[in-house]
Amino acid sequence: MSIKNVSYYEAQQCSLQWKAFLRAFSTEFASKGDVKDLRAFMHQMGRTMAASFSIGDGSSLIALEDGMNRVWSELNWGWVEIGEEVDCLLVVHHASPLKVAFGEDALTWSPALLEGIYSQWFEGLGMDKTLRLTQRGTALEDGQLFVYELKKQVEEPSYFTRR
Repeated sequence: MSIKNVSYYEAQQCSLQWKAFLRAFSTEFASKGDVKDLRAFMHQMGRTMAASFSIGDGSSLIALEDGMNRVWSELNWGWVEIGEEVDCLLVVHHASPLKVAFGEDALTWSPALLEGIYSQWFEGLGMDKTLRLTQRGTALEDGQLFVYELKKQVEEPSYFTRR
């Protein structure tokens, strides 16, 4: 994709009326704690946000993906692909508006918002309590792509992620 196309796409991802506010929020928010705390807060925000949307019954991975993509389409927040690996379920979120909304510096903590949304959706469908959804690596494709893994929990969850 050309730089011009990416710039155009990014300009469409966040309403102009909110862009200045969200960037100022991001700057102030980032100054209030370390990345772990910021991620925990954004994760909880995502959980709260997820409760506003129905993704259907998740009777199959295709139905689950379709339900999630219905929500993302309504919000203009990109789309998700769900795939299986040997030890986990992959949740790959494409065309995320997080970088555009919060800025590039926020890519260390803002993806926890999506992590919280997906976590809440899976739990709402009755996900096994021994599973946990976490971000794999850092943002890809210039801050537009995030990969999450749903797999057996290895460590004790933080205060905000316990349910």
